[in-house]
Amino acid sequence: MTLVCCPRCKKLFDKGVALVCPKCQPDENTDYEKIRAVLDRSPHLNAETAAAEAEVSIACVMRMLDEGLIANVNLTENVKCGRCGAPAISLAKKLCKACLDKLNIEVAMAQSQIKLKDKKQIQIGDYLKARKGSENKRR
Repeated sequence: MTLVCCPRCKKLFDKGVALVCPKCQPDENTDYEKIRAVLDRSPHLNAETAAAEAEVSIACVMRMLDEGLIANVNLTENVKCGRCGAPAISLAKKLCKACLDKLNIEVAMAQSQIKLKDKKQIQIGDYLKARKGSENKRR
């Protein structure tokens, strides 16, 4: 459970996938629709202009940019993969498709090695306990 401060009302809430608390979510959705409509008409606007035209705060626009709900056309064209330098999937991911696939494989391999290591430690621990038990019985 991750408690964070709602950027709209400043109250603490359990952050799942929402950017704001459940009480502020309807207002956030309304603001998103306003921003989306403005950007559909004029995709090359900067954050300040888009916020002014949508009649929302700049913080709201920046929050949506950070979370990947909206994209800055100028930035997404120039975003490079952090591993190989190829064009990235998105501003939020900052990886190309190939590197993202490689990273997923590396994570899966690391998880399987951890599971195997834990399993071996349990088996070794059981063997040592059995050996101690048999030595104690011999004495």
